[in-house]
Amino acid sequence: MKTISDTVHGSIALSDIEISILDTPEMQRLRRIRQLGFTYLVYPSATHTRFEHSLGTLSLADQLGKQLDLSKDEIKKSRLAALLHDVGHGPFSHSTEHALSSKYTLTHEDNTQKLVCNTVISEHVEEAGFEPREIAEIARGKKPPLGQLLSGEIDVDRMDYLVRDAYYTGVAYGVIDLDRLLRTASIQGDKLAFKKDGLSAVEALVLARYLMHPTVYSHHTARVAGAMFAKAVMSCLESNVFDVEKLYRMDDYDLLSKIKKNSGFAGELIRWIENRSLYKRALVLDTEELGDNYTSFVEMSKNPEGLAKLENELLDSTKLESGEILIDIPQPLYTSEAEASILWKDEAKKLHEVSPLAKALKDAQWRYWNVSVYCAAKHLDKVSKAAKEILFSYVL
Repeated sequence: MKTISDTVHGSIALSDIEISILDTPEMQRLRRIRQLGFTYLVYPSATHTRFEHSLGTLSLADQLGKQLDLSKDEIKKSRLAALLHDVGHGPFSHSTEHALSSKYTLTHEDNTQKLVCNTVISEHVEEAGFEPREIAEIARGKKPPLGQLLSGEIDVDRMDYLVRDAYYTGVAYGVIDLDRLLRTASIQGDKLAFKKDGLSAVEALVLARYLMHPTVYSHHTARVAGAMFAKAVMSCLESNVFDVEKLYRMDDYDLLSKIKKNSGFAGELIRWIENRSLYKRALVLDTEELGDNYTSFVEMSKNPEGLAKLENELLDSTKLESGEILIDIPQPLYTSEAEASILWKDEAKKLHEVSPLAKALKDAQWRYWNVSVYCAAKHLDKVSKAAKEILFSYVL
């Protein structure tokens, strides 16, 4: 048994098996994967990693398991799954996954499954007396009820990254009542639910995530850098500089170095990001300006052919080359929190059914959602003019 000191949770005790897993190359790689991708360009101290987040998630999984009175084996499984839940993340965390989402189906959850089951990690999991596949499934939220603790509507993963991200960015919005969340949690059937007296803590978590998005997660500077990075990654994949499997084995530094060695436009994009010489916003359209057509753009974000067609129209209109104009259409913010279970008058209800605040936030997410067009500063005027004409033709 060893103890590691964590900035957020204090002392975290680890078993010998957990230390052995931490010392594998696959887990050590997470020391070189930034938790928040390119957000450090906005918040200089936001350089924390997936490694420390994994430790924090283990700590919360342990506390929650004890609160729920789980068996010793169930707590051990939850701890291992929490420790390993992000081992499959690619460089710059979700930035890589967003870059790949339009054309590739491999996700960090898929990669986690592979690493847990097909590397030396599996030997350590078996040494602990468990099946690697079961631990991987718990980490992916596929084996209820334990999976719900790690990947549910509200889970220990979310709890840790909110408080950790708030701490390292220095913003005040991610401060939540972890103690009350853990104390009021219970298992109802196959789901994690929260007692009525924990409602305010659950609402605070949802509100914190809502406020963290425009301030941190979806900050326009990080979005611009992420879009430039995505273009550079896709360009290298299409040019066979590396493949998806190799990409997921790299860390942040490996990938940047590999792309910069590419003498083409992808290398230039990465050098611009590193020097913070970022593209500018030529056009930003929110839901008020898009009207009912905003749903068409949401669907377009899932359609690489449609998005490429729109970008090509802009390129043709401005006589620019591929990559010199980027269109950024984010996904909606909330997919699950409003569906969290609350025990209300002896019945499990969805959060948005008992909380006017959660219901309002589910709708209010669109206040910060927008379609953006980026380009280099020298092209700003002509791209802005062309983008207004072409994108508004889609709206009309």
